[in-house]
Amino acid sequence: MITTIEQKATEMSTVDALWTLIQGQTKAVRKALTQRLLAEQDKTKAQKKMVKDSLTRAFDELHTGKVHHDARKLFTK
Repeated sequence: MITTIEQKATEMSTVDALWTLIQGQTKAVRKALTQRLLAEQDKTKAQKKMVKDSLTRAFDELHTGKVHHDARKLFTK
């Protein structure tokens, strides 16, 4: 007689799977990953600041009546 055992499907989130892989790495690799993540975060913050500054400048110029008909001039310093 053959009996079968049902296996329950265990699901792991992508984040949990990635975390498990990271934990298995050496300290040097984890440090390098951390540095890359922080650098990427800094880059994103800088891009957001540039967009905010550009929009602030554009709205200030709009409100003071200094409208540029060439939008490319909004991004020059």
